[in-house]
This record gives sequence, C-alpha cells and structure tokens, in this order.
Amino acid sequence: MPTNAPSTRERLLQAGLAQARRGGVKNLTVRAVAAQAGANLGSFVHHFGTRDAFLDELIERWYAPVFERLQLDAAAGTAPLEALRAALLHLVAWLVDNRAFVAQLLLDAAAGEPAAQRFVRSLDARHPALLLALVQRAQQAGTLRRDEPVHQLLFLMTTLAVPVLMFHLALRPGAAPPALARSLAAFTTDLAQVEQRLGWALRGLAPCA
Repeated sequence: MPTNAPSTRERLLQAGLAQARRGGVKNLTVRAVAAQAGANLGSFVHHFGTRDAFLDELIERWYAPVFERLQLDAAAGTAPLEALRAALLHLVAWLVDNRAFVAQLLLDAAAGEPAAQRFVRSLDARHPALLLALVQRAQQAGTLRRDEPVHQLLFLMTTLAVPVLMFHLALRPGAAPPALARSLAAFTTDLAQVEQRLGWALRGLAPCA
C-alpha cells in the first residue's frame, strides 16, 4: 500500500539535523543518529558510507534553500540596488532563524571538525560571491559609490549579519543583565530594525552628489 512515511535515508537526515541543531556537528555520532531515526548502522553505511559524507550532505541540505533564494534575488531582473537589498534581507532573515546553528557550525570549524571546515571553505564561491557581484552591479548602475566592492560588502555584512551572531554568542543566558540582553536582542533579531540599518548603510554608500 502507498505510504507517506519518510524513507530511512530521510529519517537519518532529519535525525542528524535535529542533533546538529542541539549540539553542533562536532558532537554528532552515527550511532545516535541511527538510534533516533530507528535505523541500524548498516542502513546508515548503505545510504551515506561515512560520517563525513553524511555531514557534508546534511550541511548542504540545510544551506541550499537560502542560497537558492539569493540566486533568485540576483536573477529577478530588478534594479541592482533593489536586488542587493532583497538578497541581504533574505540572508539576514535566514541567519536570524538559524543563528544558533550557524554560530555552532563556526565554532565547530574552529575546533577542527572537518565537515564544518569544508563547508566554511566552500563559501567564498557561494553567497559572498553572489553578494559581491550584486554590489558591483549596483556600482556600475551608479547607485553605489565606486569604492572597493569587497570593502563595501564587508561594511554591509558587519552592519547587518555580524551583530546577529555576536550577540547570540555574547548574550547567552547569564552572560549579560536581562534588560540589556532583551534590548540588544531586539535590535539584532527584529527584521524591521535590520531593514532600518540597511537603509542607513545604503544611504551612506550612495554616490556623492
């Protein structure tokens, strides 16, 4: 009879993502993933071969939707500055939703987890390259000043994205007075506040009259 039950492969990936969200990829074990998925170790090996191959697919599965969304923004046919604005807002909205996982993934890469390191090394050809191309297009269209595009992208990312991760790491429970933590969290994760900062940043990068 037909069934909508997920396949063993899908259950393993779902279990892996749940565990990675809780404890990062560095602490993920094949045995725990298989147990949570209701599968045996032989099934894990059959579908993925190795832990490294499983983690590569798991991280890619998590990241691919936001990269596809940014590619759609870049190809939308809108004015270059509006395409850049849309891509940045989509990226930061995704980062807000995934800030705990992103922060842990970066910590895992710094701690030597190979899968996390491979993913981080792959990023220079992914969304940073796409955003850089959008900055360059906006410069060519005359809606951003013609300064070093990498420097402009760095400015935009430190204005929008870096605070999300910085305050997630710095303002964990007990790390700051509750009132300060609430105030900073609102400014870093409220998308209306993010959009306001983006407006300030883009006006600051507008060509000089």
